[in-house]
Amino acid sequence: MGEFPPELLFEILLRLPPEDLLRCLCVSKAWNTTIHDKNFIKSHLQRSIQTNSFGSLFVSATFSCKKCLFKFSDIYNDGTRERAMKMEQPPLQDAESQTPFPSTLVSSNGIICIRTERDEDEDFVLWNPSIRKFKKIPSPTFEQSPSSDKHMYLGYGFGYDSTNDDYKLLGITNFNMAMHQYQIYSLKSNSWRKIRNMPCDEFHMIVSRILFSNGALSWLTQNMLDIKMHVVTFELASKKYHWFPTPVDENVHIEVLGDSLCIFRLRTIDAWIMKERGSWTLPYSIEQAAMSWVSWWEPVLLSKNGGSVLLMNDLQKFAWFDLVKNSWKEVETAGLYLHFIYTICMRSLCLLDGDPIIVESNKSLSL
Repeated sequence: MGEFPPELLFEILLRLPPEDLLRCLCVSKAWNTTIHDKNFIKSHLQRSIQTNSFGSLFVSATFSCKKCLFKFSDIYNDGTRERAMKMEQPPLQDAESQTPFPSTLVSSNGIICIRTERDEDEDFVLWNPSIRKFKKIPSPTFEQSPSSDKHMYLGYGFGYDSTNDDYKLLGITNFNMAMHQYQIYSLKSNSWRKIRNMPCDEFHMIVSRILFSNGALSWLTQNMLDIKMHVVTFELASKKYHWFPTPVDENVHIEVLGDSLCIFRLRTIDAWIMKERGSWTLPYSIEQAAMSWVSWWEPVLLSKNGGSVLLMNDLQKFAWFDLVKNSWKEVETAGLYLHFIYTICMRSLCLLDGDPIIVESNKSLSL
């Protein structure tokens, strides 16, 4: 069989999922070169994002001292039955060769940043489960408070700096309401740097996730002068930050739906989307009486067509809420254990130059 023209080969391979592209590496030297090309990897990712083709929900779960990682590959399709696929273990083990439960699980462009902690030690790894590649990264060194207080809170956010083609990890710690420290890791330089001139005195960081959207990391803070809630956004490329008041102040949480920041309240089941900087709209408000058997629901992701939002309740059960019909339906997730954390991951070829994960044939693939 003759070789495809390079332009046609490029377009054909763009439509394949990462798992199939790995198999295509062995077809020929031309195919291998095309798939490893940085422009192809970026084009494949952009097409996946635009068409919402290869999104997955990754769940790290523990039950009865067992730890497992699951992947829901079809969950964007608004179905009521989802089958969890058990994944091989990520490359993080303690001294006893056991995989600790992640303290942080965040992702960007198909790369999942996993943080685990044992006693006072932290370990970090960047892992692309679709292509079974990873990179271990160093841990930050935060200065100790003069009063020898322990860290009251450690928060981490992970995202992609498209301007500099670099993946970055932001770490924030605070010892008390007035003292914060910020450090940022660059995959290109494989090092951490301190960040100065960040909002410290007037803002107290709320214990919440640090989320990535549109080139910036965002988190919740409270203005200590007027006790109002704000969202702080930190641009990865320029290292500039901005803050905006939230639409409400009580029982506020933060999430990303699609490409937009979302502020939501658990018990009233209201959610606001920030379409423009500091401008909020209310896409849905659900009557609590319709779901009286649970205490709260939080948004997880938008469906592929954008017409429904996947919700998770305090019992860690899922349901789809139709934004047009104002109706909802439960989702069966067979095999999913109790107590889990999750991250949304777009399957990609990013980190193709990372270290391969070698799984011995006599070892279990469960965490």
